[in-house]
Amino acid sequence: MKKLFFVFLMVFTALSVLACNGQTTQAPTTAAPTTVAPTTVAPTTAEPTTAAPTTLDIAPVFSGVEDRTVIKGATDFDLLEGITINDDFDTNLLEEVVVTGEVDLTTAGEYPITLTVTDVAGNTVTAEFTVTVILSEAETKALADIEAIVLNKDSNGNYILPTLGTVNASTIIWTTDRSDVITRRGFVIKPGIGEDPATVILTANVIQGSFKTTVPFEVVVEPNVELNGITSKVSLPFEGTSTEYVVANQEAVDVFFADNGALPYIDVQTFINLIDGAIDSSIVSVIPVGEDILRVEYSVEFEDFDGTMVTESYWAEIDFTANTFTVNNFSFFENYVASTSSDYGEGLTYVDAAYVDGQQVTIPLGFYSFDLLIHTEGETTYYLMPLHVTNLLFAGNIYYDVYYNGDKLWGIDTFTISGPDEAGLALLDQIRTSSFNSLTAPKDIRWATYNFLALSIDYFYGLRDRYDVNSYYEILSAHAKDIILSTDQFMYQKVFQVAYSLDDLHTSHVFTGYYDAPFDITLYLNDLGPKTVMFYEGLWAMQDLLTAKFGSPDSLPTTARLIDNDKTAIIYLTGFTIDSPNEFKAIMDTLPTTVENVVIDLAYNTGGNLGAVLRIFGYMTENPIVYHSQNPADGAAVSYFIDSSYVAYDYNWFIVTSSVTFSAANLMASMAKEQGIATVIGKNSSGGASSIGAIYSPDGSCLLISTNNVLSTYIDGEYFSIEDGIEVEYLMSNVTSDSILISVIEQVNAGN
Repeated sequence: MKKLFFVFLMVFTALSVLACNGQTTQAPTTAAPTTVAPTTVAPTTAEPTTAAPTTLDIAPVFSGVEDRTVIKGATDFDLLEGITINDDFDTNLLEEVVVTGEVDLTTAGEYPITLTVTDVAGNTVTAEFTVTVILSEAETKALADIEAIVLNKDSNGNYILPTLGTVNASTIIWTTDRSDVITRRGFVIKPGIGEDPATVILTANVIQGSFKTTVPFEVVVEPNVELNGITSKVSLPFEGTSTEYVVANQEAVDVFFADNGALPYIDVQTFINLIDGAIDSSIVSVIPVGEDILRVEYSVEFEDFDGTMVTESYWAEIDFTANTFTVNNFSFFENYVASTSSDYGEGLTYVDAAYVDGQQVTIPLGFYSFDLLIHTEGETTYYLMPLHVTNLLFAGNIYYDVYYNGDKLWGIDTFTISGPDEAGLALLDQIRTSSFNSLTAPKDIRWATYNFLALSIDYFYGLRDRYDVNSYYEILSAHAKDIILSTDQFMYQKVFQVAYSLDDLHTSHVFTGYYDAPFDITLYLNDLGPKTVMFYEGLWAMQDLLTAKFGSPDSLPTTARLIDNDKTAIIYLTGFTIDSPNEFKAIMDTLPTTVENVVIDLAYNTGGNLGAVLRIFGYMTENPIVYHSQNPADGAAVSYFIDSSYVAYDYNWFIVTSSVTFSAANLMASMAKEQGIATVIGKNSSGGASSIGAIYSPDGSCLLISTNNVLSTYIDGEYFSIEDGIEVEYLMSNVTSDSILISVIEQVNAGN
């Protein structure tokens, strides 16, 4: 009926056009009959004639025309339903009716309608009636509930959004156009310090029976305001735990607190001096500029590849009024790093490089509601930043961090965090054990945790471009209410969920914070995103194949496995550690002279140390090794050309990959394929392009995330991330099959 109704309106429109062409239609007239007096004539013999009788055409008559009522929104309304036209000659005049007037079925009201029809004899008649559009009972009830909606706030300043009407119990479902400011549950997240007030449209979706409608409510949320100033400080001991960096212990480090809050602040110069040994703080200058700017700068001198001495300068400006942190590029965060105890680049020499310079970046800390403070005591001026933000900016990119637990400051390196042994696990429990275990996380700590997570992901997460949002706040806001208002354990559970919701194998939750005794959160499959689940499904399938071939995945040969009449040696690498290159060489030195082909099996390798990959390449090629990376935060990119002091072995090289091949193993496949070092066969790798780094949020939680060091390949003058894996050159339906492997090697060696 709805379709017919619109067809009818179309016909009405066409007829209306004809009525506007300047012509008029007059009602037909019927002339009075004329009687002629008979004339008498002489009779004749002819037969008398009789004239044909005259037939009168009677005007049409409408039937069934009466006032009608229809429910608003009806879809089956037929304006002419029940109406007929009687005429003595025409039988289908209903099709000729001209309708004057329209009925708006979307708006209640009275609509006069005039019907006009003309028969073939020119007889025109009209009929009039009124159509009244009324509200349904459901809509009437819903409107009463809508009228009663009042947006009240609770004691925390959050909106109480009713889910049932107070008059007729209509269902109300709320949506918001700014979930980063007001969530659909009414939780208010104020804009950052210095930001404009935010206008938010909260929409009530009201349902009563079959009736549905939406009602917008406009509200304005004022931004957070600056802190009043420092109200207390404590002096805490610092203990360095790293074996990679030698950082001295300190008996007392001043930590400040603002507005009687719990969020720790630290002086910038104090922090830089504190981590000396992880960085070379002697080259770093901290210089006040004017009344509200602090400039941190340093220069690094090094010998360029042509033997000339080159000086590179880096700077950051911290504006304590605008609450911004500006760097000339992101290399600022890493080029003052000190040497590690372990030589992760043993035997490698950088012989050349091609750079794409990074751009200047301003990080608006105020946007994330972090207030920077200048505090004076006597003749000493302190330039204070939240400790966790200071750590993120000055230490986060060098794999060393300062951990605060309320009682003490701890220095800890990422090497310990990323793969702790038994002693490392004990250390992680130790740093979280403090007098704060019995306290409840204060509100400012919770807000700082929420804001810190958004800041970290927006500027220091290498896969940030995956999300088509202006800020990760737009996604993180779904967890805001639980982080701010829940119990400590549930708060930690939410931080845990944030980590795994990123659906990134390089991102994980390491441990909970110190507002509770150390405890672990069990990771379940449904905590993971679809990409991560797909990886694990591939891992389990690979384990089944290895079990069928070797008895278990842990039983892979630790020496070369020979096949094809000892012409082919397979070396299984299940990870990359600092010792892997030496272990690889030891295996290579045992190969018999019959070997022509060496297969490096990475099908069960999930990555590890990047330096180990580069060093192993030194045993595979005498050509310079080319390594590419890029930084999405400032647009920088680099290609390093690296020589190895190792002597390369002369074999036909092959690399086997699978959907389990990840991270550093993924990089090895990429570099081998791009540079023609080895033929990559098997199944496409799973990817993983970013180095990992640790972040420590104000609640004491630790996460590992993909950093801005994004491993890449270089094709036709352009850098491409290898995050999504490497496509093999020859496909193997079963990567553990010796017969398929031999067949592929024969094809490759034959040049097919």
